[in-house]
Amino acid sequence: MPKVIKPLTNTEVDKAKIKDKEYNLTDGQGLILRIKPTGAKTWLFNYYHPTTKKRTSLTIGTYPSVTLAQARIKREEFRALLAQDIDPQEKAKKEEQAISEQLEHSFLSVAQKWKEKKAQEVEALTLKKNWRRLEMFLLPAIQHIAVEKISPSIVIQALQPLSNQQKGDTLRRTIRLLNEVLNFAVNYGLISFNPCLKLNEVFSFGKVTNNPAINPSELATLMKAVMWSSCAIQTKMLFKFQLLTMTRPSEASGAIWKEMDLAKALWTIPAIRMKKRKDFTIPLSSQSIDILEKMKAMNVNDHYVFESWIKPNQPLSSQTINKMLVDLGFKNKQTAHGLRSIGRTYLEEQGIDYAVAEMCLSHSTGSQTSLAYNRSDYLEQRRIVMQIWGDYVEKCEKTI
Repeated sequence: MPKVIKPLTNTEVDKAKIKDKEYNLTDGQGLILRIKPTGAKTWLFNYYHPTTKKRTSLTIGTYPSVTLAQARIKREEFRALLAQDIDPQEKAKKEEQAISEQLEHSFLSVAQKWKEKKAQEVEALTLKKNWRRLEMFLLPAIQHIAVEKISPSIVIQALQPLSNQQKGDTLRRTIRLLNEVLNFAVNYGLISFNPCLKLNEVFSFGKVTNNPAINPSELATLMKAVMWSSCAIQTKMLFKFQLLTMTRPSEASGAIWKEMDLAKALWTIPAIRMKKRKDFTIPLSSQSIDILEKMKAMNVNDHYVFESWIKPNQPLSSQTINKMLVDLGFKNKQTAHGLRSIGRTYLEEQGIDYAVAEMCLSHSTGSQTSLAYNRSDYLEQRRIVMQIWGDYVEKCEKTI
């Protein structure tokens, strides 16, 4: 006759004595309470593996965190699985693996891996801004969704508020970042294709406007407004230097002395500071050299050419010239980036070779195939062109 096991009571469990050696209290149907000499009480479920038929045990939890009633509920769950020839431990491992894979495949996890990769390719400030866009406009809605389950409809719903607010530029940038992450997931082998590649066709981004710029014939008026203003001398010098070199605002404002070779009249901007992540050498006109010599004479900083007078050992902000132009009444007429357009238009008016003129702005021309064969940077041609441009800027300044 099989031994009858009397179920445990809450009092027996709670008052179980500590002994020199560990021992078990049995509740029946595989549930036991193991008491150790330390006083620790652990619930275990003993059973026979449905396939190997070997006796094994599964830890349920410790008492009193897991009560007698809760331990019995888990026992019944395990017995129900065994009735279906399912091993409770193997099922638990598969569930843990599924959760782990879900976390690894979540948009947030993939985006973080993408972020680690981009950290090796772009400036920290750029990556910070891009990550902030994801945090604000996408992650709240899709961070926990596995990338293989992300669909256009889910993303459209997440981005609809941006569209409703007519924030076209932010919307466009956010979609670009989304596609970068999903393309990364494709290359990482997590998904077979990016379902959001044509998401741009769903939204209206509003009218695209380039950076406004005046005509070269109006440059003297702009020069007069700047040079006669009460702006700091560093700001005026930065304005002229950016205008003369036809560089982007961040490239000019962040200029470093060690990038300059005054003897050879060359300025080499390292790849990390260039939009295309390639070193770029600019021939300096005599007017640009003059500005650098003036800044050298008045600058105690041996690192940044255009040091901030508000934040020592920091360069002027890339937005300094934009703010100045707005203050001088040129809002919607001229931007700092648009200074490049003035120079480019002037070069076109002078009949400068298209490829040379584009290279002055660090623009590539031609197909990928032609670029692979034509690696000329037109340095000597650009030296002549930059002096032609410098002479025109000087002429405009002398008329004020």
